[in-house]
Amino acid sequence: MGQVSNDSINSYLIEVVKTHQIPSVSAGILVDGKITWVGSSGYSDLDSQMTASTESLYRVGSVSKVLTATLVLRLVELGVLDLNEPIQTYIPNYPLDRKGAIKVIHLLAHTSGISHYKGNENRSFVHFNNLREASRLFEDRKLKFKPGTKYKYTSYGYTLLGAVIEAATGKSYFDNLKTHILDVAGMNHTFIENKNSPKIQQVKLYKKEDGKIVLDVNNDLSNIYPAGGLLSTPNDLLLFYNAWNSGKLISQKNIDLMVSVIKTDGKVLDENAGLGWNIWEHNSLGWVCHRIGGQSGASALLLSYREQGVTVVLLSNQAVLDPIWEISNTLIGFGRNQKKL
Repeated sequence: MGQVSNDSINSYLIEVVKTHQIPSVSAGILVDGKITWVGSSGYSDLDSQMTASTESLYRVGSVSKVLTATLVLRLVELGVLDLNEPIQTYIPNYPLDRKGAIKVIHLLAHTSGISHYKGNENRSFVHFNNLREASRLFEDRKLKFKPGTKYKYTSYGYTLLGAVIEAATGKSYFDNLKTHILDVAGMNHTFIENKNSPKIQQVKLYKKEDGKIVLDVNNDLSNIYPAGGLLSTPNDLLLFYNAWNSGKLISQKNIDLMVSVIKTDGKVLDENAGLGWNIWEHNSLGWVCHRIGGQSGASALLLSYREQGVTVVLLSNQAVLDPIWEISNTLIGFGRNQKKL
């Protein structure tokens, strides 16, 4: 994994930030279980000209869901949760919809019928003290369909999943995540975003408006912590992927479950959806799993060409980063070339 190759990747990242006028990008490459490169370019704070580093903390958006799904399956393995139990087993006062009972697996698989954001709830400024409190935001809304019969992506399903975790364990979602996922994987730079106590390394949030980079809103993520409330670095997310993929976090059976298509009674509900992950087959490079994240002031992508043994993470402090796939697939190419060195 030679120095020349890493220099060329650094040069590429610098050029990407310049060409596309991105505030900053931080990224990393994992090849056959080894982190071969991490790098960053641009500014974490444009006003102060603070340079982004590989330890800068970015919002990772829905990449959080992969960590949450892994946590749920670990708690299942420990006998704390049961995928086939109705959520009222853990939260007795959660309203039961006339369309049927929501089970834990329905939340995990986006088949609960719970709707996604309503109005401007994706940019909430309300702070919730716990996830049960956050779930009251949507608990009385009618389900879109009978649980288990259709696939409908919803961040609120993962908010409720977090409330179930908190009720079943008597500990916060993040305490559970730290104990069972972060500490096991060696992830020392992954946190819940807390508006009341921001981290020094957090990047400023930006968006493009009429071709210019401007500040984006600094909203409160406490309504969606398990769905999109984490801050992290490329190195930490690659440590997560490696621990997940190697069976350090959950069993091989549950790893396979996470990258299997969602079915009900043998019927495929979504051919590209697993548990936490999106999955698809490249016509020549084999099976791929990914999770993309996007929210105010942030774009994120965790992308693994599993059969090639190459995984990349790309984080940015710009919302709606249009070239995110182009950049990430170029990094995948760098990783595949590193295997040949």
